[in-house]
Amino acid sequence: MEATEFYRQTTERMVEALEQGTAPWIRPWRKSGSGEGGGDPVNAVTGRPYQGVNALTLALYALSSGVDDMRFATFRQAKEKGWGIRRGAQGLPVIKLVAPRRDFPRTPSGGEQEDGGEEGGGPRRAGGKKDSSGRTGLIPRIYHVFSSADMVGLPARGDEHRESAPRESLLGEKEHEVAGTFCRQLSEELDVPVHHGGNRAFYDRDADAITLPPKADFRELEGYLGTLFHEFAHATGHEKRLNRTFGPWGASAYAFEELVAELASLFVGMRTGVSPDEAHFQNHAAYIGAWIETLRNDRRALFRASHLAQEACNLLLAVLGKEMGGVDGKEEGCS
Repeated sequence: MEATEFYRQTTERMVEALEQGTAPWIRPWRKSGSGEGGGDPVNAVTGRPYQGVNALTLALYALSSGVDDMRFATFRQAKEKGWGIRRGAQGLPVIKLVAPRRDFPRTPSGGEQEDGGEEGGGPRRAGGKKDSSGRTGLIPRIYHVFSSADMVGLPARGDEHRESAPRESLLGEKEHEVAGTFCRQLSEELDVPVHHGGNRAFYDRDADAITLPPKADFRELEGYLGTLFHEFAHATGHEKRLNRTFGPWGASAYAFEELVAELASLFVGMRTGVSPDEAHFQNHAAYIGAWIETLRNDRRALFRASHLAQEACNLLLAVLGKEMGGVDGKEEGCS
């Protein structure tokens, strides 16, 4: 599969999911299958989480198919571990940016053809001139991974990699204390004041400050945290941090930034085990139409948004990692 086809298919699936109300970032992500599984999609061999659009598409697969165990591996990885692949199983495409290699045939669109290599390793990144996105001369390469449900002989979760065990919510019994710590840590480390009061949640870029309703106004504390992550995701876009483009209310750039923030909130939630309730997602339902229009008009919009959201997520996790016992920055795939 070429990268352009991957972009097209992925965008079409996400538009359909938005229309049906099943996109991962507009529903509680832990409600998958019949259990309370959830967590973030990880590589079954390395234990590292997938990131960006790969995390998004694999989470959509898990939610839509009812798979609680979100571990994936390429055919080669499974074979090397002695695991079988169920007959008739279909691999799921993921994308990775890699350094070009002379021994791989090039596709008409400039990418490399898949050779069945392992998604977690493979070609080294090489130096070179940076493109407009700031990346060094990398090209997209498509791999296919198989779900845990299609792998025969895969050990139970947690047996091989602690990271691949289902991630429980970090709130626990002292949930209000942990939530307060998260808010304080993000506010102090990023130098973004947080004011509690009123009935609206918003980030003021001019003041570089966040306003949230009191925690007691949220039906569930995870709804409060989902909103907190969303607003801090906006704050990462300030010019003194990641410097993203913000647009005025009603503009396409405004809706795009809302998509970035909501994806970032999802990515942080998957890593921390925090899944907001339905009310949180209803507050952002007004953007669904604009998101659908954006994705239909630009097949790469989802990939740009996922990449920017992953950057925001990484910044927030770097701060929260101090309270979470550290966050492994090593991740699978690349959006």
